[in-house]
Amino acid sequence: MKKKKKNIIAPYLFIAPSLLVYLIFILIPVVCAIAMSFTNYNMSRMKFIGMNNYLRLLKDKIFLRSLVNTIIYSLAVVSANIVLGLGVAAILNQRWFKGSGFCRAVFYVPYIISAIAASMIWLYMYDSKVGVLNSVLNLFGQPSQSWLQNEKLALPCLIAMGIWQGMGYCMVIYFSALRAIPDYLYEAAEIDGASKVMQFFKISIPMLSSTTFFLLVMCMISSFQVFAQIMVMTGGGPMNSTTTIAHQIYVNSFTNYSMGYATSQAVVLFVMIFVLTLLFFKYGNKEGGAELD
Repeated sequence: MKKKKKNIIAPYLFIAPSLLVYLIFILIPVVCAIAMSFTNYNMSRMKFIGMNNYLRLLKDKIFLRSLVNTIIYSLAVVSANIVLGLGVAAILNQRWFKGSGFCRAVFYVPYIISAIAASMIWLYMYDSKVGVLNSVLNLFGQPSQSWLQNEKLALPCLIAMGIWQGMGYCMVIYFSALRAIPDYLYEAAEIDGASKVMQFFKISIPMLSSTTFFLLVMCMISSFQVFAQIMVMTGGGPMNSTTTIAHQIYVNSFTNYSMGYATSQAVVLFVMIFVLTLLFFKYGNKEGGAELD
């Protein structure tokens, strides 16, 4: 009887450290944040105000602008990274392509560079006086542009940087998945007279559906949390044209000291990511690579 009890307790003892870390650093902070979102906490006092913070969000033009900017940024970056990552991976996977390993390393390096370092590189490239992009424009007789000071150009500039930094990650994952597809499928299709393009759309893309699902979820979560690039390159400007939800959380927390209001924004961001992830699991996972009960 004692031996049986020990066998029952043993598995829980093994997972106890991980559960304790999860409880202390994730679950408890999330619960506290949700509770704080119903207060007007400002570092000195805390008072329960019910749904006032969430009602304020609906009227806050800057927050609504950050919401739109976050969605635009995420849609552009995620879709471009998926398409370009798959396209580059397909090219590097061809037998006739020489130097595949070197090219993979070149494309992947931007992903492992810290966001701050990458932002400084692109900040120099976008510089209105000595920037590389304006130098190229001047070579072709075109006037210089104030890339990050222009309300219409600033967000596309950040999107371009996001694509540059994230595409290599998608490429590496797709490349590994392409290598895992059995060769006999392509050989059989070639015998049947299918062209390379037909093989790509009829064999490669369907076989990569679970990989695409994984990348959609991971890239979506990452893009919704974009912050460092915004903080370093534009500070949310000009005219809030590049501010995001994560940036607004920082501004309201550490500039305005409206911790309760900032927490309500964080809760909204959490709910958005959570709901989108659930939708991806429900409708985007057709091959059964991951299941959600």
